[in-house]
Amino acid sequence: MRVSKEAKLLAVTDLITINTATFFIFFIKFRSGIFVTFTEHSYSSLIILAPLFYMYWLLIFNIKDLYKSFYFRSAVEIAINCFVAISIGAFILYVLTTVNLRELAGTGLLIYYVLMLIFVIGGRVLFKLTLNKFLRKGVGVRNALIIGYNKSARKIIREYQKGRLLGLNILGFIDDDPDNPEYRGFRTLGDIDVLGKIIREHSVREIIISVEVKDPFLINEIILSSKDYNVFYKVVPSLEDIISGNVRTYELFGYKLLELFPDLLSPFERMLKRSFDIIAASVMILLSLPVMIVSAVIIKIDSEGDVIYRQKRVGKDFKEFTLYKFRSMKKDAEAATGAVWATRDDPRITKFGMFMRKTRIDELPQLVNVLTGNMSFVGPRPERKVFVDKFIKTIPFYYKRLNVKPGLTGWAQVKHKYDESFEDVKEKLKYDLYYIENLSLKLDIIILFYTAKVVINFKGH
Repeated sequence: MRVSKEAKLLAVTDLITINTATFFIFFIKFRSGIFVTFTEHSYSSLIILAPLFYMYWLLIFNIKDLYKSFYFRSAVEIAINCFVAISIGAFILYVLTTVNLRELAGTGLLIYYVLMLIFVIGGRVLFKLTLNKFLRKGVGVRNALIIGYNKSARKIIREYQKGRLLGLNILGFIDDDPDNPEYRGFRTLGDIDVLGKIIREHSVREIIISVEVKDPFLINEIILSSKDYNVFYKVVPSLEDIISGNVRTYELFGYKLLELFPDLLSPFERMLKRSFDIIAASVMILLSLPVMIVSAVIIKIDSEGDVIYRQKRVGKDFKEFTLYKFRSMKKDAEAATGAVWATRDDPRITKFGMFMRKTRIDELPQLVNVLTGNMSFVGPRPERKVFVDKFIKTIPFYYKRLNVKPGLTGWAQVKHKYDESFEDVKEKLKYDLYYIENLSLKLDIIILFYTAKVVINFKGH
């Protein structure tokens, strides 16, 4: 995950404020003579304690998602979130120190808790006010476009001119009608066909989608036109959007927008999922190594061609990567036809390849993809770019599959048969969307159990 400059500066701010609070509690507790302590502590102890406390609070703050963007959060929200995180952290410290150390428990911990509230909340609010000051001067603002020219789009302009979309520099509208009248100094810059060019020429970072009727195909088209650029998408909320809860809301100084590709997992949940992927993939490689060696030998004997089949697939955020599989088809199987789906009893599949597909042995080399971070153990299966470009134009909400890492196995794979037609892809998308909307480690474990059942019963495709 890319870490923003803002988050890095915020971590430095926390470094100063947390260490300041730690120094004061150390002085009050161990050097002031106010408290009777069980052991003697010199200032050299502080050199060891300070980094440990900082790392501890950094973990707590990450778990509570306190390093997400400050652009669209009020000082009150910042203070409340910090209060909750520090309270949780202080409670954990109380439990640990009461049971083990007895040095920080009781009154000393209460003082430390108050110091953390004062310094950390004060530091973060000051950071926010300083950030706002720079943004008002035009420093660090992000160029933005509004897709659509309608009542909602014009309201965004009015809110922007009131200073309620601080951090954005709106350049104009993108709309099919080039003859739209100029509105408060903002004009229509072009249509969707030239969106990519405008993004590139003006270094656009934010796209605000304002359409009267939510058209998933239009959103697909917008994303397809801008996917090669580092942009963030937000939409004007409808009642349906808010009720569904499928997108995260940000308040731009009183004006609410919805993030189209929110982080579906907190930093702590992402860390858990990634740790699970690394551990599970490492264990699986060790356990399946004899099977992979035997399979490689049989593939080499069974048919002409390389043992490992490499193919470019599209992963999270449209990024392509090389996927590894044991070759289950004859050499140059698509040389004459181009990219086509495999079918039931496909004549291109070798005899041993059919067995590997039924047992999912052909997927084992993708454990390397999981280890390198291109894939997760569980997620939607990655597709080739030629198919992704087609599906995103023709299947509503297909773009949502690209908001998560692709997986070695997935809900759609254990609940639906192998893709043999366009209708199969649309049907499996329902399962993928269910997985994305209910993403959790618990669901991952359930899917892995289903996958094991498929493998044991030779029901792979």
